[in-house]
Formats: sequence, C-alpha cells, structure tokens
Amino acid sequence: MQSTTQMSKGELLFEIQGKTVSSTIKEITPHGVRIEMNDEGQTTGKINGGALNTISVFLKPDGTNEWEGKALNTTKEGDMLVMSSKGTGHMANPTTGAWQGEVFFMTQSPKLAWLNNTKGWIEGSGDMSQRTYRGKVYAKK
Repeated sequence: MQSTTQMSKGELLFEIQGKTVSSTIKEITPHGVRIEMNDEGQTTGKINGGALNTISVFLKPDGTNEWEGKALNTTKEGDMLVMSSKGTGHMANPTTGAWQGEVFFMTQSPKLAWLNNTKGWIEGSGDMSQRTYRGKVYAKK
C-alpha cells in the first residue's frame, strides 16, 4: 500500500540542488529554535535555471521541524517563476535531515503559465554541516 505522500506525487517537474549562503537564528524557546536560511541553487528538468530561496524553519527538540519557503527561479531563457512552499521534516542525525511539503507557483511568463494552475509536491534532504541541499519537485496528482 502506498503512503499518502507517494500517491500525491505526479510528474517530476525539476530537481534542485544548492547551498545555504547565510543563516540567522531568529528565536530560541523551550519549544524549539527558529532559523532562517538564504540559499542559492540550480534547477534542472522542465525548468532549468537559478534559484534564490529563503526558508524559515522551526526546529523542535524531538528532531522534527516545520518550515515555510519562498523562492525565485529565473530560467536560462529569462522567464521568472515565484514559488511558496510549506511542510515538515525530521532530522536523521544532528546535521542531516529530510523534508517534504506542498509548493505553489506563480508566474507571468507565457511559457510557464501552466504552472499557475499546478500544485506541487517537494521532497528533499539537506546537510547543515555542509550547508547543502537537494530536492525534487513534482506536479501533484
């Protein structure tokens, strides 16, 4: 039997990989730590280009997290795609973790206009000690 997450994945839209260029500790509470990370990356697949991301993550003491992201992708052809996302994650060990969530797209590009009516699913992993991440974005079924 497939999990709900697996059933919601559709066509692979693009893969993304990149590096965190800055981090800020925003809040420390007994319930967890909120950090904000600014990332730069590259997308490959149906959308090829550069990506800028700001991710706000609330790291909980039990190793789970909740996150929200904002991204700006510029394709090699000069088209711009804006994305917002949110989801959950968990740490596999003190420095590496996996995450998944929903993605919403917005663009004024005629070539990418089909994304305006598409909801996405993102999943990936990151290494906080190496400051790297990689993920896949799917069109949600």
